[in-house]
Amino acid sequence: MKKIIILILITLPAITLLAVFDDYQPSARARGMGNAFTAYAPDAHAIFYNPAALASADTEIRLGFANLANQKFTELQTAAGNVILPRNYGSLGFGARTFGVDFEEHNLMSEQNFTLGYALCLQKDIHSIINVGFATNYYRLTFDEDEEGQGFGLDLGAQAILHQRTRFGFSITNINNPKLGDENQNEIPRRMALGISYIPYDRVVTSLEVKKDFARETEFMGGVEARLFDPFAIRVGVHQNPSTYSAGASFYLAGVEIDYAYTHHAVLDGTHYINVGYKIKGR
Repeated sequence: MKKIIILILITLPAITLLAVFDDYQPSARARGMGNAFTAYAPDAHAIFYNPAALASADTEIRLGFANLANQKFTELQTAAGNVILPRNYGSLGFGARTFGVDFEEHNLMSEQNFTLGYALCLQKDIHSIINVGFATNYYRLTFDEDEEGQGFGLDLGAQAILHQRTRFGFSITNINNPKLGDENQNEIPRRMALGISYIPYDRVVTSLEVKKDFARETEFMGGVEARLFDPFAIRVGVHQNPSTYSAGASFYLAGVEIDYAYTHHAVLDGTHYINVGYKIKGR
């Protein structure tokens, strides 16, 4: 079976998607905006982008699914939730991401990531809001159904909202530089992101972001979201390094939200993302 794994990793064009715990973005809404989500992040998916933004999110739960690069053997499944705590004690968020590679009914590789986060509003008045938050990640990696390694990571985030129109966001993912395994160690990527979003008109959001992977080059991304009328919104976005173009839409009805995004990659096949969410309690 190990030979089969090696053969698949060598021959399949989606090899760039198989780096251990790579940047598998779980939000179709973020994907539609080119992943420029660190400053904006208005929902439970903030647990994966900037935990501080949970302090401004509603009580809700979201589920997602995608076949990365349109390959049936690469399944990404996600879940995220947020709970507003009573008495202004902040918000508690949780998330889960599983990524698997299957071949002839065998699971060749499995990545599991479970996240628990907390966010608190430090300051709020008629002019500004300042949120801070953190998240702890549990990682588990297996090859051919054999335990390969596990570890823990720590994320930190901050968000500032000015006059309800401008948002600044900052986050550091896996600041403790976690590694999996004993002999053949797999290093989990560390990333630092800085973003800004601005609402030039009601129901229109623009967002820009720069992200630095400490082991790779710098990434730049940007996107626009426009809510054309009450139950419907559209998005477009671009991402540099790797070069991708995205578009998406959302439909809202009685607390239910369905998000869809398509990402076009310059080399790999495109990816369809879909999320379904339900808002339990608004702020």
